Formats: sequence, structure tokens, C-alpha cells
Amino acid sequence: AVVSTQSTGGCVCSGEYGVKDCCLSPDVECCPHLGGAALPYNNKGKLVLKQGSPIYECNARCSCGPDCGNRIVQRGTQVKTAIYKTPDKGWGLKTLQNIPKGTFVVEYVGEVITFDEAEQRGKEYDAQGLTYLFDLDYQTSEGLEVDEGMFTIDAAFYGNTSHFINHSCDPNLAVFSCWISNLDIRLPHICLFAVKSIAAGEELTFNYQIDRIVEEDNRAAQRLSVECRCGTKKCVRYLHG
Repeated sequence: AVVSTQSTGGCVCSGEYGVKDCCLSPDVECCPHLGGAALPYNNKGKLVLKQGSPIYECNARCSCGPDCGNRIVQRGTQVKTAIYKTPDKGWGLKTLQNIPKGTFVVEYVGEVITFDEAEQRGKEYDAQGLTYLFDLDYQTSEGLEVDEGMFTIDAAFYGNTSHFINHSCDPNLAVFSCWISNLDIRLPHICLFAVKSIAAGEELTFNYQIDRIVEEDNRAAQRLSVECRCGTKKCVRYLHG
């Protein structure tokens, strides 16, 4: 199927609240309101939504300009990071600067494939102990129905620095689904935002949301599981997909 990258519409915010705040007033019908959602950012560009809430940013058909306060993800990452070798988890990603809570850090990108293809690749990756697949399943998590199949992002061969972000049971980043120009609910941007203040030099992590936690005394299941090495107090030790 061919998916359009153009939005079907946009907001007509007048800019009377200032260029950067033109779409951040509760008095205007901006893109989040048109999508039935709340305004995602405050006037400092920091996310104020609860985890699981959708983000609708302004797009090319909106009357606001590139400095609009509701255009954060589409400007790309503004955070300086570095890929480095961790002591016991292979490669990781750390921040080179302090990151305030609510900051957009990076988008998880890769090859977009069908769910069926992801099932096949997943078997191969599991055999190698690799975890690069990210299901675009916002619609199912919200109990919504779609006419066609789901998609998955595979970051094994195509991607960016998000490819190196490790799992943690107590992460400093969280995943949010964001729609900009393409409003197909099956194809959101997968965006990682800081859920706490992060100091320069800290490793960046997010919860891979692997389906099932394996009980510590279940030895048979452990043999088919991935050992978690996040080292946090909330670590569940074994994760099973």
C-alpha cells in the first residue's frame, strides 16, 4: 500500500499570542485539539503529557511558521550525545549535556516493515540475542481498530543513535507516539523524551516493554529469556519476549 506523507489539513492559528506561542494557547483550535488530544508542550518546549498520550504537531498545511511552539520533534534532536562501550551491556548511548525533564531527545528510526516480516526477522534476532524491533502498535494499545495490518520499525541495519540505547527497568527516557504530516494511526513517529532530569555523562535508557517478566525461580523460562543487566533497584532480572 502507498501511504501519503501529506496531512489532510492543518490549523489556522493567527499568531496573536506570539510566534512561538501561537499554537500553545487553550483558546485556539490547534492540531492537538483537532486530533482530540491535549496540547503537548509548555512555552519552554517541554513535554507535559502523561506517558501513553498522543502528540499531534503542526504540519506543512498549518498557518503557523517553523518557530511555532508545537513543532518540536520535527526540528530533530538538539541534544548532544555519544556512543560508548558500557562495562557489561555492549554499546550504549550517553548524554554530553544536562537534559531537563520533558526534553525531546531522539526519534527511534529504522526500516519500516510489515508485522509478518517482523515476526520472521524476530526469530533470527532472538537467536543472536539482538533486540532492534519496535512495533508500531499505538492503535491496539488504545483499543482502536484499523483496516489494514500493523507495521514494525527494524533498526538493525538502518537507523540513528537510538539504535544504541539500552533497556532499563527504571529508564530516564519514555516513548511517545507523534503524528506530524502523516496522520495514519498505524505510522506514528516513535519519540523518546526525558522523564526525569538527566545529568551530563549519564547513560540514556528506555523500557523495551518486553511482553512478560520471567519469575526468578522459573529456570526453564530463564533459558529462553534475555537477562536484564540494567543494574537498577527495579530490575526484574529476566525478560521474555
